[in-house]
Amino acid sequence: MDLELTDIQQELGATVARLLKDKYDASAREAILASELGYSEEIWQQFAELGLTSLTIPEEFGGAGMGFGEVAVVMEEFGKALVLEPYVPTVILGAGLVEALGTDAQKEEILPAVAEGAKKLAFAGYEPLARYELASPSTTFADGVLNGEKVSVWGGDAADTFIVSANNDGVLSLFLVDAAAAGVTVDPRRQADGLGSAAVLFENAPATPLGAGDPSAALEYVIDTANAALAAEAVGAMESALAMTADYLKTREQFGVAIGTFQSLQFRASECYALLEDARSMALYAKLAIVQDPDGTSKERHRDVLAAKLVIDSSSRHIMQESIQLHGGIGMTMEYPIGHYAKRLTVIPRTFDEQGTVNQELADLGGLVEPAAADL
Repeated sequence: MDLELTDIQQELGATVARLLKDKYDASAREAILASELGYSEEIWQQFAELGLTSLTIPEEFGGAGMGFGEVAVVMEEFGKALVLEPYVPTVILGAGLVEALGTDAQKEEILPAVAEGAKKLAFAGYEPLARYELASPSTTFADGVLNGEKVSVWGGDAADTFIVSANNDGVLSLFLVDAAAAGVTVDPRRQADGLGSAAVLFENAPATPLGAGDPSAALEYVIDTANAALAAEAVGAMESALAMTADYLKTREQFGVAIGTFQSLQFRASECYALLEDARSMALYAKLAIVQDPDGTSKERHRDVLAAKLVIDSSSRHIMQESIQLHGGIGMTMEYPIGHYAKRLTVIPRTFDEQGTVNQELADLGGLVEPAAADL
């Protein structure tokens, strides 16, 4: 298998990198973060004009019909710039669920609008007392309306339409709900990394079933895809954080010399770069797991993504701790960018699950490598 980026993917990455270099430096991001929306509608429309919001949407619905390989390239560049716009909630989670489960009419209504940048989506699946549990929601659907509460709805502050999980007469089902509908109360929140989120209350809110049938397999596939996308984003963020740290070591002087000449600091920086390459390899592993399973039926895909997530979580935690320590006191200030990378890399591993649950689930699946007695 050819693991190199295609010419199209290389050009896509270079195009996104140029846009973010021009429009998304540290000061521009700080201004966006401090704005009322917490993201830039202008930047979102530029993403749409570049075709980023339509990457994986089928051509018959106005999309580019590309695959996850292109998404991973975009997400790595987003990680380098710490992009705030709700790309994963809309394009990967929302549009992914609509494409997997929606009726033809629902796809015709929603997917072209997402591709054009005219509609934002958010998946509302997590509940106050259920942590990362999705299989048995307390939210209920009866007589055409939803009742219940959802929390940690990533992108919920910006969403035009929610995709909501609910108990439908004892069966897990997904529903489309207009964010502006009667009975929907959206409480905007900010995550620790500054990205938009929301708590959403549904009180007799009108809802439309998203397709039909059991959505469990589609949910697992779409969340695996989102985790693989976050893996690519984490690699981009770690790369930028380490480049920033290396530059600081070259310019910060102590005792009349740059601290980067101190051997102990060189050892610590070298270890971080080795861990970055570990993370990059596992992000590639997760990408291949998604790319090689376009119909979402592979038994190994979920296991492979979980394994990649564990390695990237460990690498990012170590790299960010070292980056802040190597910066010294300035690394603890909000005005300096390194802390923002630390926040994002802290939130990414906990977006859909946490280390303990991932460890347990991976163990239940038999681990990444089948255990065998040593050949002595």
